[in-house]
Amino acid sequence: MRAEKLMPSISRSDLVRQRRSQRSTQHVTKTRQAASYPARSQPVIMRSDIFNAAQPIQTNSRSRVKRQFYYSLGASGAELRLPALPFFNAGGRFISAMIAVFAALAIYALGFSAQFQISDITIDGISRLTAGDIQAVVNVQGEQIVTFDPQAAQTALKKAFPDLGSVKVQVGLPAKVRIQVDELQPAVAWNGGDTVYWIDANGVILPPRGEPGELLTIGADGQPPLLPLAEVDAAAASSSADGALAVVAAAPAEIWGRQVDPEILKRMIDLQKMIPPDSKLVYNSLNGLGWEDPHGWDVYIGRDLTDFDLKLSMYTAIITNLEQQGIFPQDMISVEFINAPFYR
Repeated sequence: MRAEKLMPSISRSDLVRQRRSQRSTQHVTKTRQAASYPARSQPVIMRSDIFNAAQPIQTNSRSRVKRQFYYSLGASGAELRLPALPFFNAGGRFISAMIAVFAALAIYALGFSAQFQISDITIDGISRLTAGDIQAVVNVQGEQIVTFDPQAAQTALKKAFPDLGSVKVQVGLPAKVRIQVDELQPAVAWNGGDTVYWIDANGVILPPRGEPGELLTIGADGQPPLLPLAEVDAAAASSSADGALAVVAAAPAEIWGRQVDPEILKRMIDLQKMIPPDSKLVYNSLNGLGWEDPHGWDVYIGRDLTDFDLKLSMYTAIITNLEQQGIFPQDMISVEFINAPFYR
């Protein structure tokens, strides 16, 4: 009761005035805070009539994100914060520039580095040829692998060596060159007097090289009859007498790689099986195919094996008749024409 008497009595009007005073004070405080922290203004938009697009005049700057790393110091739970590192975002231009730099370095290395210089060549498939023969044509020692032309090397080898059936040139990094060849093998030795020509089973004339092994020997009066070249007119090729292939007088090296008529070779091989074992095959550009009789004269049957049995019987009868008369041919006997055989 005494405490209530000590408190001054406050009228209702005084309470109303106190509340109004508090509201005014709060309003002033909010105004000061708004003045110290102005509101963020929105970017001004410029509208273009041409492109009908809105673009901001100013853009808000973005702070780069920094990555923070924390390193644990053990079971105590303490952590050490390492210096923050900025996040690096590689753009398209940077990546393109790096690719261009690496490409330039690679091109320089391929063109000038000793690692890409050809120092050795691997050669497979040679038997009569030597590695020195091949390397003399494909001289690429010290050449950069990027400047080596496999197609040009293949063409040069085929031109230099007619006895190569196939040539394959392969290139590998850093400086590998592999040459794989297939040599044609001689089957016939065509003895044209002063010169011997090697011929494979398909009629290709090969240069004599190395050890050929056992060959079928044919004695002839000159070079083997050649097939006409592609540029020779067909009419001129067919105008030779009796359809015979013309014998071209040329140096041996000039006909290397040319082809003899395969039919003639086939007939000669077949004739070898029909004649006496001790006889040798012969060929004459005028009288055709034949063999050398053991008595020393040549026997000719023409350019093919038509009626061979009949011609052989006629030859036997002629020899018997001549021996009875004590006549021996000095050079040859021809039974090419059954109705008109002759000897001399």
